[in-house]
Amino acid sequence: MKKAQKKNRKLIRNFLLIGIVAYFVCSAFFGVISRISDYKTEIAAINSRIEAEKEINRSLKEDKLNMHSDENYKKIARKTLGLVEPGDKVYINTNDNK
Repeated sequence: MKKAQKKNRKLIRNFLLIGIVAYFVCSAFFGVISRISDYKTEIAAINSRIEAEKEINRSLKEDKLNMHSDENYKKIARKTLGLVEPGDKVYINTNDNK
């Protein structure tokens, strides 16, 4: 009878050890899966920012190519110097409250 009890105790102890080890292995596994999911989300956000920056870069390159065009010079002259082209109508505000 004592041998059967010893065998049962040994069997229970082995099951407990296996259970504890399995718990820690599963816990570590799910922790890694969670971190991988977080990393994938972070990668998607970074890729989105990269695409936005690429679009800004394309726009700036296009602006750079068009910078020395006559049309751009005219636009700058109108904005900064207040110049007009022949045939343009000019309105002067007489109700200026300065």
